[in-house]
Amino acid sequence: MKRILLLLLVAVVTFLLIALYKNPEILNDIWLWLVGLAGTIIKFGRDFIDYVASFFKGKDKEEDDQPAADPSVSDDPFKDSTKKITPVPSVDITVDLLRYSDDGETTIGLLYIDKKFYCYTLEDTHHDIKVPGETRIPAGNYQLTMRKEVTPLTEKYRTRYPEWFTFHLELQHVPNFSSIYIHNGGDHGDTEGCILVSDSLSVSDTKTFLTNSRNTFKTLYKFLSTHLENNKKILIKVQDESWANELAS
Repeated sequence: MKRILLLLLVAVVTFLLIALYKNPEILNDIWLWLVGLAGTIIKFGRDFIDYVASFFKGKDKEEDDQPAADPSVSDDPFKDSTKKITPVPSVDITVDLLRYSDDGETTIGLLYIDKKFYCYTLEDTHHDIKVPGETRIPAGNYQLTMRKEVTPLTEKYRTRYPEWFTFHLELQHVPNFSSIYIHNGGDHGDTEGCILVSDSLSVSDTKTFLTNSRNTFKTLYKFLSTHLENNKKILIKVQDESWANELAS
C-alpha cells in the first residue's frame, strides 16, 4: 500500500513539474488563486471565531452597569477616513478592498461586498509622495456616492453604456485626491488613482492587466447605484497589504 502511495506521489509531482516546465506562467494563476482563497479563509475563520466566542460571553449586564459613552468617540464611520472604524448600523453596505500585491507599477487587490468576495481590483502603485496620474489613493474608510455632475468622462461613459450608466461612483474626501471613481479598465494606464474592477486578470513578467472588466463593472455598478438611489449608505474600506497581519493580531 505504501509503495502504491509513493508511486502515486511521484507521478503527481512529475506531472506538475512537466506542466510548469511547459507553461511556467501557470505559477501566476496558482498564486492569485491561493491569495484569493487565503483571503476568503481568513474572513471565514474570523467570523467563525466571533460566532463561537459569543456563546461564552454570558448574558449582557444590566443597562445601569454599562460604561458611559465617550463623547470624544464619533459614531460616524465617514468622519475620519484615516482611522480604522468598525461599521455602525447607519452603514447599509460595507465594501472591503484588500490590497495584496504591488509590483512597483500596479497594485492588485480583492473586493468584498458585505464580507463576500466579488472580484479583483487594479490600481496604480504606491508612492510616498504623490505622482499625479500614477499613484494609488491612501488606505482608509470612504463614503461611496454618485457624483451627479456631467463631466466629459460622464458623457463618454453614457455614450458607451447608454442602457444603464448615469453618473460615476465616487469615493468621497480622499486626502490629496479628487474624482476617484470605481470603473472598468485594462491596466494601470486607465486608473489615474481610480479603482478598476474585474472578475479575472492576467499577470506576466512584463504586464498586469484585467480581462472581462466591462461585464464585472456593469454588474457591480447596477448593484451599488440602485442602493445609492434608494438612499442607502455605502462604506468602502481600503486596506494596504498588511491587512492579513492585522486580522491575525
